[in-house]
Amino acid sequence: MRSLALGLKRLCLGFWHGLSDPEFQAIIFLLIMSVLGGSIFYHWIEGWSWLDSAYFSVVALTTVGDATLGPTSGVSKIFTMIFSLVGIGLVLAFLSRLSSYRDRTRED
Repeated sequence: MRSLALGLKRLCLGFWHGLSDPEFQAIIFLLIMSVLGGSIFYHWIEGWSWLDSAYFSVVALTTVGDATLGPTSGVSKIFTMIFSLVGIGLVLAFLSRLSSYRDRTRED
């Protein structure tokens, strides 16, 4: 249990240190805009609630998947494919930068 707490502490400190990096800030901004854009799209096109739209946007970007919620129209399916491919790259860039800052906090 102690190692989990230490790992979470390093992760939070890494995130905190990363906030001073303009590239890290840009990645976070793009992720937020992606989730917001996806939420708006799914809310308007699919007619989902805001919560369901945001939930599906995050699920699509993190490749978790959820069988209970999915796009029904052709436009939404095409959007989801493009959204996921671009968004997954953003998530990977975020995790890569975060892990580099987490590792730096270990050395400090």
